[in-house]
Amino acid sequence: MVTMAPVLLPRMLDGGSPNIDALGIFYVVAAIIYTLILAGELYVLYRRRSAFCVRIRNIEVVFTAVTSLHVYLILVLLVYPLNGRFTCSAEFWIMSVFLPSGMAFFQACNARVLKAYESQRRLQKDFLAGARKKRLSYTPCGLFEAWMDLDAAAKVYVGTCVGLVLSFIPAIILFFGSRRFHAGYGFFGPVVSAIPCRRGGEWVPSILTQLFWSAAVGPWILWKIRRVNDVHSWAWQTRLAIIAGLPGTPLWMAFTYGELPGMLAIKNFFPPAGWFIPSLVVCQQVLILIPLREAAKSPIKRRDSIAPSTDSDSLSLTSTPSASSQKSTHAVLSKELKPKASMQALEFSIEHSIDALIDWTASREFTAENTIFLREVRNFKKKWSSLRTVTTAQRRQMHTEASLIFFTLINPFTAETPINIEYKIFKRLQRQFEGMEYDPYMPRSRTPSDPMSPTARENVVCPWENTLDRPASFESNTSASSTASTRSLVPSEFTDDVFDAAFESIKYLVFTNTWPRYVEAELAGTARSP
Repeated sequence: MVTMAPVLLPRMLDGGSPNIDALGIFYVVAAIIYTLILAGELYVLYRRRSAFCVRIRNIEVVFTAVTSLHVYLILVLLVYPLNGRFTCSAEFWIMSVFLPSGMAFFQACNARVLKAYESQRRLQKDFLAGARKKRLSYTPCGLFEAWMDLDAAAKVYVGTCVGLVLSFIPAIILFFGSRRFHAGYGFFGPVVSAIPCRRGGEWVPSILTQLFWSAAVGPWILWKIRRVNDVHSWAWQTRLAIIAGLPGTPLWMAFTYGELPGMLAIKNFFPPAGWFIPSLVVCQQVLILIPLREAAKSPIKRRDSIAPSTDSDSLSLTSTPSASSQKSTHAVLSKELKPKASMQALEFSIEHSIDALIDWTASREFTAENTIFLREVRNFKKKWSSLRTVTTAQRRQMHTEASLIFFTLINPFTAETPINIEYKIFKRLQRQFEGMEYDPYMPRSRTPSDPMSPTARENVVCPWENTLDRPASFESNTSASSTASTRSLVPSEFTDDVFDAAFESIKYLVFTNTWPRYVEAELAGTARSP
């Protein structure tokens, strides 16, 4: 009896037994290798989380977006080897939950560049404007006004939560109502096999959700950041990531519902959801590699190493740095940046022409809070150091103005974009203003007699008041009681030198990080903001 050779049936995506062939093994190995690569990249990114180019991107949101996209990517790679084990119901929930949430968090990462850009422009125009807040009114008009006042990233975050809830509700109704996913119950739809199940109208909400994030929110962000050209390549990262994410949904729709012979042949070994893989890989890599590339250019620094300190106080950094700081400065100024890159040139710029530096840091580097702080401290010193004698009322006014600078530019709990100073310096400043209360909300009444108005409370500083522009020469007509109150609010050691340590620290930070890039841009003729 002659035994016939077994017939080798070609493996394909037919909803049958798992495909343990060469292609199936390739998909599994690719999923494992890429997961290990991505885990290594995220670990390195986490190690460099203190770098400014990483901190500004919000590493928590980046990790959430990359992880959500990766879960979907791995499951798509396993569709072919699992075949029938990867049920239509599982794919439905993956398409309805993981991919929309991943794309939503991905767009939230992209929206942060717009948030930073808008915040820097507000700081550039009026740093007090970003500190001012309006009280929420729970009326239709009040809620709409609150929505309009949100920054771009906050709008995307809110839209993410609302969109996921709105898309999850119809997903539940469609899943439990359609007989495509379960033959035992349901009230609409035919009972079909695994392949036709993936082509029903029940998938429309998930398609529309993906289309919304990739074809609506993405282009909107692209349009809003069209003029951003930062030195951290953040805007270009966002453009590349959004453009890469656009083709996924149209290709998925074409190969899911298309009947062309070529499409049908490709679907035998490559699932329609696989067309998201190239865009997902690009989206993940630009979120990781570009900040890593930028972080690699700068050495790892601890927060306390910005300025040297002793046991009693931080040393002041002057225009003639110490031997250790000279070595650091020499490393920063390794390129031929002309004499313009010296500390004396920076000090001259701070004293006479800092507005150009503020414009550049706001539009290119997103660190305008540092240069604005230098300008405000410069103005504060000029205003009060020129007085030979300071009256009680003037001393209280000086403390109020200093408090406003502290709460709007230094305090990380109240400032929209706080400067980065050493902890010891911050704690000394905090003690100087611990008796003051910060109220960022619009006063309910503009009359000082109103007890709810900040002007009626002696220990309240409010950014809605234009105190920094007041003259420093008005006469004191205060009573004995108000004098005693002033003495209790203003520490005895408070002087116009209160910000000196912070000023020198930020000046050195600007000198070692911002100033060389600004001089390079100035020499190249690109230092003017758009």
